[in-house]
Formats: sequence, structure tokens, C-alpha cells
Amino acid sequence: MKLEFYQTMIYSGPDHGDSWPAPPRLSTAEFTGATMDYSLDQCGAAHDAGFDSLNFAEHHYSPKQLTPNPIIYAAVCGRRYPGANIGVFGTDLPLNNPVRIAEEYSMLDNMLGGSRLRFGLLRGTPNEYITYGSNPWESRDRFDEASLLVKACFVEPEPFGWEGRYYRYRNIAVWPRVVQDPHPRILMSGNSPASARFAGTHGFDIGFSYMDPAKCVANLNVYKEAAAAAGWTPTADNITYRHFMYVAEDEAEAWETFKASEGKGLLSIFEGATAEAMANMRTIGMALGGVPKGFVPDPSKMPPPMVVSAPFVGTPDQVLAKAAEVHGILGMGRLEVSVGAVNPLPHELTMRCLKLIGETMIDTIHEESW
Repeated sequence: MKLEFYQTMIYSGPDHGDSWPAPPRLSTAEFTGATMDYSLDQCGAAHDAGFDSLNFAEHHYSPKQLTPNPIIYAAVCGRRYPGANIGVFGTDLPLNNPVRIAEEYSMLDNMLGGSRLRFGLLRGTPNEYITYGSNPWESRDRFDEASLLVKACFVEPEPFGWEGRYYRYRNIAVWPRVVQDPHPRILMSGNSPASARFAGTHGFDIGFSYMDPAKCVANLNVYKEAAAAAGWTPTADNITYRHFMYVAEDEAEAWETFKASEGKGLLSIFEGATAEAMANMRTIGMALGGVPKGFVPDPSKMPPPMVVSAPFVGTPDQVLAKAAEVHGILGMGRLEVSVGAVNPLPHELTMRCLKLIGETMIDTIHEESW
């Protein structure tokens, strides 16, 4: 199994707040520069420790991830560490121009020399749809069309036109052409059955984030069934599982440090948001889940929000046991982890954790000698 480092690039300033959107007045050039420098150093430490990929993702208006355009940071990191594989998981596709995204990934693939890049195409979380005014009720169909358009940009050898429901272009001719043939591997979310089915049908990789592994199995089966119907068979290497990780030599120390970075969990990002913003995000969340526009659900019948499963925290042996447990359920070939959670860890603790993982865990994970 491969172990991948998810660099969340959390703002390292003294008060980045628990709100969305976060006030820009809280951002200073000093701490922003330090955050970017720390993040690059941590990527280097992960690469030295033996991690198989350095990964980034797109998020907006939040100090929890300073990567509104992760492709830029991926290019910088990839050039600094020429032996590292790079993953961008991923681009919030309905918020972007898909042809422009294809151009940027083609450029990145060339900058990295081919073979080093994989990337993901995602729909984004509800708050992302408040940023640029994207229509969440169009999200699923728009995403599906845009994904196929991005793929076409890579594989069409001649200029071509596109007449779809949401996208219309008279002329498309992406330069430079991608190095990888026919294109870098593309990952889709598996957190919903519809996404899993689409990924399997069109030959994409699949990824699961933070969910209980046992609850991922149903969607994984949907993915495999769709792939079989399309005439191909996914391997373990096509499956990624993402979660938080923190490792220390003492279990109590590991949990104490992790709890400081976990705070109140993923939803704490929105703790200080206005009531109006939260109401909009709830409506957008329902839209992304397929609820028709204008439908007013019965609150007593609303499904609970996604419950984050137990993170990978403890001593090296304990975390290896947890990895073996999840691998036994999902059979994934890639485990992607961020060190800490949604609040910043001191840089020196992150570096120490990465070094410890390299010294005590990497070989076992690569050998799968559970």
C-alpha cells in the first residue's frame, strides 16, 4: 500500500478564527509567508520520510486551507522536489472553466515531466458554492459534463468543438499537450453512489474522505459494478482513503496533540458563520444531494450529517493496526493522510511526526506486512 501526504496548508497565524468566510483583515503577510514556507518544508520532510505522493486540494475564503488554486502550489512543490509524485485532489470543477482547468493541468504535467502527476475532479463542499455564485442544483449534471469535457481536452488530437447542455465552445485546442498518454490519472469522490457510479463507468480512480470505512463499502461496490459493466477492473491502486493522522512515541501525547488541532472537528470551520450563511449552506447541501429546488423537507426525516470516523492517532504500532483494519475493509491501495486536523500544529511537531512515520511505519505500509 502507498502512503500519501495531504498538505492542508493551514494558516499559522495566532488567530485565524472559526468562521466562514474568515475576515481578510486577520491575514498578515508575515504569517502567510511562514505558512507557505512551513508547508514546503513539511512536504520535503514527507518526501524524505518515504511518502509516495505530496497532495493538495482547492478551497476558498478560509485560513483552514490556503490553496484557492492548488495547481500553483503543486507546481512550486514539484519543482522543488523533483523526485516527488504530486497529487491535486482536487479541483472544484463546477466552480471553474473546465477547458481552463485542462490547460492548467496540461501545463503542470509538462512542468513535472510526465508520470508524476495525478489529480482529482470534485464538486466541492456546500460553502464553495457561495464563493462564485455557482448553481448547486446544476452541480451534478454540470460536473459530469465538465469531467468528460476535461478528458476530451486531453485525448482529442485535433481542434474540436463542444456543444453540451452547460458548456459550448466553438474551438478547443489545448496547448501544451499532456505528457502522460492518454492523460494523467483522474480521481473522483466515492462519498456518494452517483459519484462512485460515474467514476467506474468512465475509468476514473475513486477516493473516500473521513467516512466510516464500513459505510464506504456500499459505494465501493457500486464503483466496481459500474467498472465491470464498462469493461475494466479496478485494482487496489485505484482506491484512496483520506483521513487525519498524528503519531507520537507515547499514546497520551499523540492524542493530546491531535485534540489541540482537532478542536470541534470539521464543522468548526463554520462555527462563526452568520445564520444566513449557514441556512444557505444547508440548502446548498440538500441541492448537492439531489433535493429538488423549492422542496421543504421534514426536519425529523433529514439524514444526519456525515459522521467523521476515528482518525489514525497513537503510537506507530497502534496506527499501523488501524491502517491494517481499514485496509481489511476497503482493500485500498492508497492511504492519504494530513498530519493533525483543522487547526494548525506547531511546525516542529509536524516535522517530528513525519520523521517518526518514516522511521517506524513506511516500510511496513509499503510491504503490507500487517
